[in-house]
Amino acid sequence: MKTPASALSGRWEAYWFELVPPHVFALLRILFAAVALLSLAGLTPVEMFWSLDGLSPLPSNPSGPRAWLMARGLSAAAGWAFFGYSAVAASAMLVGLRSDAAVLCTFLGLSLQTYWNRLPLSSAHQVELVVLFCLIWTETGRVWSLDARRHTRDGAQDATGLPIWPLRLIRAQVALIYLSSALWKLSYPAWRDGTAVYWALNLNGFHRFPWPIPVALEPLLPFFTWGTLLFELLFPVLVWFRATRGPVLVMGLGLHLGLWLTLEIGPFSWVMIASYVAFLDPRRVARLSVTTPSSDRLPSTGTLRP
Repeated sequence: MKTPASALSGRWEAYWFELVPPHVFALLRILFAAVALLSLAGLTPVEMFWSLDGLSPLPSNPSGPRAWLMARGLSAAAGWAFFGYSAVAASAMLVGLRSDAAVLCTFLGLSLQTYWNRLPLSSAHQVELVVLFCLIWTETGRVWSLDARRHTRDGAQDATGLPIWPLRLIRAQVALIYLSSALWKLSYPAWRDGTAVYWALNLNGFHRFPWPIPVALEPLLPFFTWGTLLFELLFPVLVWFRATRGPVLVMGLGLHLGLWLTLEIGPFSWVMIASYVAFLDPRRVARLSVTTPSSDRLPSTGTLRP
């Protein structure tokens, strides 16, 4: 007979170490590699954004490595080398070549980029970092990768289960991103009085199209402002319940597509949309595979609760 303590311990273990199909981790690897390559494409030309003496050079410690490279005329060469390293790592991650090492190398490149030149980076960079940090601790190349093709003779992929805890960490990180964003917005009067969206659509630094907002739409802009704020406040709560998870993800998809269509905010919308994969049922994601045997190969420690 189980005691309350042992029952609680069992539920805790099942929550963090439930075995799930590896496909959801592979899909996250592919999508975030694509976003990383998209981010790199947005930081070109290389001489402008990657060279140490480019468009936005940072002050360097006279005895540091940046000053050493610049003193020897290696600023452009170092920029190209760093850009090439990042592109190769993200490309290997995309196709699943040495997947675990590729994820780690991409994460290290993104981390170093913060110190190399943080000025052209956006909040999308931080989201990529936290998701890749979680993916480091699991096997993302078990399926849908060149690694899987190389390690199987008959084409059947290894679909044995992986612990769910990195997926749960990604979900928690995304929820915290929305919560922190909402709390930050609440500290600004423009979000409280409903004018934030109006100003964002009229500022040269953000709007995608240099056209004035139709007068007939202006009365709706406060509702867009408050609706965005309400969504970010409720997302960390509603996304944990299966009954509300689907609708809130659909609303988030619409929000980020709208942001992408109207504002110049880099790859942030695509990063957040890619992170929504972590909230999908891992077993449903596994059904997308046409080469994976049935789920009877997946050991189970209990009922899966996505």
